[in-house]
Amino acid sequence: MHSSCAYASHVATPPHPHSPLAKRMVAQALQRCFLWMIRWRWALLLVAAVVGAGAAVLGSRLTLDRSIERMFADDDPILQPYRRLQRTFGEHEIVMAVYADPELTTNAGLKRLEEVVGELRKIPGVVAVVSLLDPPGASDFADEGRGARFREMFSGYTHNTALDAAGVICLIQREGVGETPRRETLAQMRDIIRQYDSGELVGEPILVEEAFDLLDVDGQRLSTWCLVLVLAVILLCFRRVAWLALPLATVWLTLALTRGLLVAADMQITMVSSMLGAIVTVVGVAAVVHVMLRYQEARRRGWPPQRALAHTAEQLAAPVAFACLTDAAGFAALTISDVGPVHDFGLMMAIGSLLVIPSVLLLAPSLTIAGGWRDEPTGDDAPAPAGALSAALAQVLAWSTRHAATLSITAIVLAIVAAFGARRLTLETDFTRNFREGSSIVKTYDFVERRFGGAGVWDLMIPVPQQASREDFVQLLDTEEALRSASPELTKAISIADALAAGLGGPTALARAPNFALTAGLRLLRARMIEFVEAIDHVDPETGQRWLRVMLRAPEQLPAEQKTALIEQVVATARKTYPEAEATGYYVLLTNLIESLLADQWLTFGVAAAAVVVMLAAAFRSVPLAVAVMIPNTLPVLVLFGAMGWLGLRVNMGAAMIAAVSVGLSVDGSIHYVMLYQRLRRQGASVNEALSRAQDSVGRAASYAALALTVGFATLAVSDFVPTVYFGVLVSLSMIGGLIGNLTALPMMIARLDGSPPAATPAPAEN
Repeated sequence: MHSSCAYASHVATPPHPHSPLAKRMVAQALQRCFLWMIRWRWALLLVAAVVGAGAAVLGSRLTLDRSIERMFADDDPILQPYRRLQRTFGEHEIVMAVYADPELTTNAGLKRLEEVVGELRKIPGVVAVVSLLDPPGASDFADEGRGARFREMFSGYTHNTALDAAGVICLIQREGVGETPRRETLAQMRDIIRQYDSGELVGEPILVEEAFDLLDVDGQRLSTWCLVLVLAVILLCFRRVAWLALPLATVWLTLALTRGLLVAADMQITMVSSMLGAIVTVVGVAAVVHVMLRYQEARRRGWPPQRALAHTAEQLAAPVAFACLTDAAGFAALTISDVGPVHDFGLMMAIGSLLVIPSVLLLAPSLTIAGGWRDEPTGDDAPAPAGALSAALAQVLAWSTRHAATLSITAIVLAIVAAFGARRLTLETDFTRNFREGSSIVKTYDFVERRFGGAGVWDLMIPVPQQASREDFVQLLDTEEALRSASPELTKAISIADALAAGLGGPTALARAPNFALTAGLRLLRARMIEFVEAIDHVDPETGQRWLRVMLRAPEQLPAEQKTALIEQVVATARKTYPEAEATGYYVLLTNLIESLLADQWLTFGVAAAAVVVMLAAAFRSVPLAVAVMIPNTLPVLVLFGAMGWLGLRVNMGAAMIAAVSVGLSVDGSIHYVMLYQRLRRQGASVNEALSRAQDSVGRAASYAALALTVGFATLAVSDFVPTVYFGVLVSLSMIGGLIGNLTALPMMIARLDGSPPAATPAPAEN
C-alpha cells in the first residue's frame, strides 16, 4: 500500500519546467501540433481565406480621423482652451479664400468679389463669410472716414494693404460636425476660388487637411507599389513565382485581421497610424522570408516536403514568435505617450505585429510546400550551394573577427559623435515645410505671407463681464496695442473693440462715446455682420462667462523657437491685464504637437528599448546577451539622429518616432541569429561553426528581407508630404544599419559572452 501511494505520488508530480523531461515533453507536443497543422494545411488555408475575407469586409469601414483633437491626449491641458473656443464661438474653423485682383478697387473688381462671396455662401458646410463688402463703408474707397477705418481694421483679412488682392474669411464646420465632411466642403471651395487669378485656400485647417490627404495617398501607395517592389525583390532572390504567395498572403491576411479588429473595437486610424501597412509589411515579410529560406535548405538536404516543413517549424517557431512579440512590445511602449497619434500608432502597430503570428500559422503550412514543391533535393544532408552572398557573408564574418578591436573603437566614437549631434536637433514647426518646395500649397502660403502679412491665424480669448462697459472695450484696445509692441512678429490683432472703434470714429472716440452710442454701434455691427460678431463676442453656454475673441495673425514660416517665444510672449502680455486670458487655435496646437513629439521621442525610445530587452532576455534566457544585442540595433538610430543634428536637418513628425519604431523592427534578425547559434551550440557545434552557420543561414534571410523592405520603403521617398519621406528614408537607413551591425558586431559580442572568442578564420558555412 505504501509503495503504491508513493508510486502514485511520484507519477502525479509534474516535472520541473526546465528539466530535460519537461523540455522533451514540450518538444514532442509541439512536434505533434506541427504535424497536425501540416496534415490539415488545406483546411487551415480555407479558414484563413474565409476569416480574412470577413475581416477585409469589416475593415473596409476603417476611417481616418481627421480632427486635430485626436492628435492629443483627451486630458491634455492644451485642449481645454481650444474646446472652450469651439464651445463658445461655435463648432467652426476659419479658412481664408484669397486671390489676386489688380482691379479690386473698381466696380468690376467689387462685382467679382460679390460673385465669389455668393458662390462660397452656397457651399454646404460654409457657415458664414466675411469680405470687404460687409464692414460698413469698407467697399467705398472714396470714404476716408468710417470706411477707411474698417478697411484698416480688416487689412490682412479681406484684402491686402496694396489693395491688389482680395480675401474672404470663411467660417466652416469643423470635422465631425454637420452632414458634409470637411474635405468635401474644402474641395468645393477650392474649385470656386481657383477660377480666379492665384486663387487658393489658406489656413491651418487647410494644411492639416492637405496633410491627411497626402497621408491617405501615401498609405495607398505603400499598400500597392511597396508590396509590388517587395515581391519583386523576393522573386529575384528566390527565383520562383510560387514563392510570392506566402509573403503576399501573410501581409494581406494580417492587414485584413488588423483593420477588422480596429473597426470592431470602434477605433479610427490617425495621422501617423496610416503607416499601418508599412509596418505590417516589415514584420510579415521578415518572418516568412526566414521560413522560406530554412525550408529551402531542408529540401536541398533531400528531405521530403512534409519532413522539411516540420523541421522548419521546429527551428523557427520560437524565433518567429519572439520576433513578433518583441516588435509588439516595442510598439506597445509608445502607448505611454501623451501625443494622441503616437499612442494610437503604438497600439495599432502592436496589434498588427501580434496578428502576424496567427497569419503565419494559418498560411505557412500550405503555401510553403506549394511554393517550394519543385525544389530538387541534392542528397541526404547535402549542403546548399554556396552562392556569392554566402561567400560574402563568410568574408564579412572573417573580417569582423580579425578587426574586433577596430569595430569596438569605431562604435564608441560613432556613439559619442552622434550623442553630441543629437543635442543639436531642432524642431520644424513651420507646417508648410511638411510639403515639398514648389507644391501648390507652399506657393499659396508664400503668396499670403508676402501680401497679407502672415498665414498663421490663431486666437486670444479674453474674459469680460456679462455687461461689458466702454472701459472694458478701451482696455482691450490698449491690450492689443501692448501685444503688438511686445511681439513685433504679430502682424494683426483685431476684436469687437476694433470694430466698435472703427464705427464710432477711432479709439479716442470710443473712449468718449456715451452708452447709447456704444449700444447703437453694436446693433449696427450685428445687423451688417452678425456671423462675424457672433464668432468674436459670445457667452460660454457651459459656464455663462462672456468671452471676447482677439483674432491674431503671424507668419506661418517662423523657426520653432520663434513661434514658441511668440506664443508665450502674447499670453504673458495679455495676462498682465487679464489673468485668465488663453491663447489657442491651430497655430498654437500644431506648434505644441511637434514639441510634444520630440519630448516624447526619447522617453518612448527608452521604454521601447527596455521592453525589447525584457523580451530578448526571455528569448535568450540571458540578460547580458539581450543587452549586447541592443547595441548594434540602437547605434544606427543614434547615428542617424546625430547626423541630422550635425547637418542641421530639422525634426518633423516623420522623424520624431523613428527611434522607437526602429528598435522593435531591427532586432528581428538578431533574434533569429542568436537563437540559431544557441541551438547549434547545444547540439555540440563549436563557436566558429555555430557562428558560421548562423551567419550564412540567418544572414542570407536577413539580407533578403532588408533588401526587399528597403526597396519597398523607397516608394515613400516620392511622397509630396515631407514627413512621409523622412519616415521611409530613415526606416530604410536604420534597417540597413541594423543589418550591418548584426552581421559584424553581433557575432563578435556573442562569442565574447560565450567565453570562447572565435578564431581568426571561421569554419566554412554549413546548413
